[in-house]
Parts: sequence; structure tokens; C-alpha cells
Amino acid sequence: MEKVVIHDAFVGAGCAGKQAPVPAATIDAGAIWMHVYDAVTTKAGRYVQGGGCATVGVAGLIQSGGFGSHSKRYGLAAASLIEAEVVTADGKVLMVNACSHPELFWALKGGGGGSLGVVTKVTLRTHDLPSTFGVAIMQIKAASDASYRRLIARFISFYAESLFNPHWGEQVIFKTDNALAIEMSFQGLDKQQANAVWQPFLDWLAQSPTEYQLTAAPIIAGIPARMLWDPKVLKTIPGAVKMDGRPGAPEENIFWSGGEKEAGKFISGYQSAWVPASLLQADQQARLVEALFASTRHWEMALHCNKGLAGAPDEARQAAKDTAINPLVLDAFALAICAGEQLRVHAGMPGHRPDLERARADANAINDAMEALMTAIPQRGSYVSESNYFERNWQQAFWGQNYLRLLAVKRKYDPEGLFFVHHGVGSEEWSSDGFVRAPMS
Repeated sequence: MEKVVIHDAFVGAGCAGKQAPVPAATIDAGAIWMHVYDAVTTKAGRYVQGGGCATVGVAGLIQSGGFGSHSKRYGLAAASLIEAEVVTADGKVLMVNACSHPELFWALKGGGGGSLGVVTKVTLRTHDLPSTFGVAIMQIKAASDASYRRLIARFISFYAESLFNPHWGEQVIFKTDNALAIEMSFQGLDKQQANAVWQPFLDWLAQSPTEYQLTAAPIIAGIPARMLWDPKVLKTIPGAVKMDGRPGAPEENIFWSGGEKEAGKFISGYQSAWVPASLLQADQQARLVEALFASTRHWEMALHCNKGLAGAPDEARQAAKDTAINPLVLDAFALAICAGEQLRVHAGMPGHRPDLERARADANAINDAMEALMTAIPQRGSYVSESNYFERNWQQAFWGQNYLRLLAVKRKYDPEGLFFVHHGVGSEEWSSDGFVRAPMS
């Protein structure tokens, strides 16, 4: 189930005369994003909003909402959904879109994977391809706590002035050793334009050479957008990707090298929270700066600036309003993620068992870091696909005011509760393993 079909003009089933035809791609649910990008971008010269991690499955990303490196420009992957083929709990195969089963269609756009039915195929709107995709990578080490506070403050003001727009995505990491790691992406700018954006920040650093050290030369580089996911191009870049080594594996079976560590990973703790754009206002930045600094006394904190739709174009924000994701995303400029892990760990394998004592200590530190950040954030909300497994108020955190509507869809299309997901829609009606109805309170 990996086929990708490109359409120049697609209209959903039963929507003729009700919807204008749009460019689209129909994708089987077994496809991963690297294959989809190769088909849509490399071969067809279009862009489809998907995940930044190229081995993520298509159907699951759509159902969770779906962020990628360039969501600040193109919005949620879920908002690009035009139609889905779904097997419901009663065994029926439905074509679901805005004209047929519209409530189920809405719920699939961010209501969480696996709770509402088995999605076997999706059709997504495609977009004009920008001229360039690129990255800005650098790391700065501050000489003291005071210098680090000033560095955080300068970066936040610089972000608000120059990066808070549809061109820039990905993340910046505030580390515990007074270092700031910048790992951002851009689209629609050439290298000269991207360099010009960063020059004022680099000039500011250069004015204080005893306080700030660039631990490696900054990398600000771009490539023609059509080349970003081209397997032939990526294989020529040292260290960029790794290949599927199984006999007979297709040549296009590649993945980002950084993803290899995810195999055999033991997660000690994982928390996230939407960060409101109001904290970028000049009179509010100090609150955010102090909360970020305080969090790094416990654990490093990453701001994923592409996972928040404040600063995105109006059409992307409007489309997201018609999805099930927590509406807090509309006013968030980033998703803060605080997490810890142990790598190459496998339960029961000698020499590779997880260190549980260390994991518990890490989990406590992660919790303390997130609590420090939350002193600046008035309302807790998080992204269902990157969230705390033990989130107590998960209905509100993941879906906010949309949860009751989601629950009504669940009860209509899966009244017996066949589909169960940990902290998925309707899961509060079942035991923790999903096998026994919970007693009514």
C-alpha cells in the first residue's frame, strides 16, 4: 500500500459542482514521506505538506494534525486533506470528504490516529514549489550565566523581528551548559537573502568575543527545492542519509542519518507545550527569556518554531481552524519540547538494558524544566503526536474545545469502541489496556 498518484485537478467523490478542482496527490496509507516527497517534489515539481522525519507514515501524520519543516508557510498536513478512504468499525469502506460523512472527515483531520477507523488512502492538496529550501545551523556558547541570559534575550528579540514569518521553521535548542543551538530551515529565500537575515545577529555576537563563541562556523545554505528529497542527490552528500541495506531494497529507500538513533531508544521523559505568540511582544519577552533560562537549569529546552501557526499566512491559519487540533496552535509561535532518552537500549539484552535509576532522575529534571517554562505560559496545551504519555488532562491538552465534538463522532462511527488508543478519543470509557469498559462514575 505505497502507491502515489499525482492529479492535476482533483475533486472529491460526490463533490462535483461543489468544489473547484485542485492539484493533489492520492497516497496509499503504507507510504512514508520520503517516498511521497520523491514522487510529488522530485518527479512532479510540486510540494505536499508532510512530516520532516522522512520515515513517518502518511496516514498517521494526517490524523494527528501533521507538522513538517515548512508548516509555517503551508500549515497543517491535516488541513490539506481532501478525501480519505476509511474502513469503519462495522467493516464498511467509506470515501470520506467534505461532501460525504463531513463530521468523520473533520475528525480525521487531527483527531488522533487509530481511534476512528482504519485509513487506507488519503488525497492531499499539493502546492506550488518554492524556489529554494535551505538551513541555518550554528551553535553559540556563552561565557557565563549573565551572558547566556543576554544571548537568550537577543535571540528572542531577533526571532520576533526577523524570523517570525512563513520563511523560517524548525528549531532552536536552549542547552544546560549555556549554549544555544540553532537548527532552522527556510524556504523561498536564496542564500544571499538568508545570509542578510542572519547578519545582524552575527554582528551582535561579534561585538562581544569574550562573552560569545561560535563553536563551529555557521552554515547558511540552500538548494533548489526540487532537489531536497531527490535520492540521487542526497546520496552524494556525505553523512546526509543512510540506505536500506536489505537485499533487493529499492534504490529510493533512504532515510535521514539522524533518524538511526530512534531505533532502540528508551524515552526517559517527554513533555511539550504550545508557546503563545503574545510572549514575543516587546513588553512580554522578558517573561519568556527568564522562563527559558530557568528551564535550562534543569534540562535543555527546544522551541520547534514550525509547530505553531502564529506567523503563518492567513489561508494556512484559516484552514487549520477547520481541523480537530487544539485551537491553541493558531496563536502559538512554537511547540516547546523537553525530552530525554537513552540510546541503543533493548530490554533483556545484556549490556543494553535501560538504566532505570538514571531514567527516573532524568524524568524528574524534565518535569522541573517544563514547570519552569510554564510560569510564562498561561494555558497548557500540547501536540498529540509529541506529548507526555502520562498527561492527566489529555482531552483538553490535545484537543481543547474540540474534544466533545470528536467524542460525538467516535460514538457515531465506533459505538462499541472497537478502536482503542492510549489517550485517544473515547479511551476514558475503557480500562487502561482497552479491554474492559470502565465503570461509570
